[in-house]
Amino acid sequence: MSVPVNQRTHSKLEVCVKAHDLCCYTLQITANKKHFIPEFQESLTNRIIESAIDIHTLCWSANNILVNSTEDLRERTMYQEKAAIKCNILLSLIQIAKRIFHLSTKRVVYWSEKAIEVRNLIRAWRESDLKRYSAKFK
Repeated sequence: MSVPVNQRTHSKLEVCVKAHDLCCYTLQITANKKHFIPEFQESLTNRIIESAIDIHTLCWSANNILVNSTEDLRERTMYQEKAAIKCNILLSLIQIAKRIFHLSTKRVVYWSEKAIEVRNLIRAWRESDLKRYSAKFK
């Protein structure tokens, strides 16, 4: 028997996979010099790319911390929070890119949805960790 969609949980691995997908998608679309013109490479495009890569690496780093102490939990939570903040930064940069590069609304919506999904998964993962480990380390 399958689990209804609204009752399914997300694994930490799914967060990392989705962050990886967001990163790769961002790298692919920003490589298109017809849209992402070289004139704004340093001021905007590189910041977009850096944010996407940071989201992926921060999720990866958080996932690779084995929580055996409150210090481990604190470090892992810090990486998760930074990754969620980077998602917000990426969303802001996507809005700027829409106007500067004249991106289609369809592309911006799709790209933004990917970033929002990753941000929401990160936040859910963080909350899950805090619940899971709060009893263990109190």
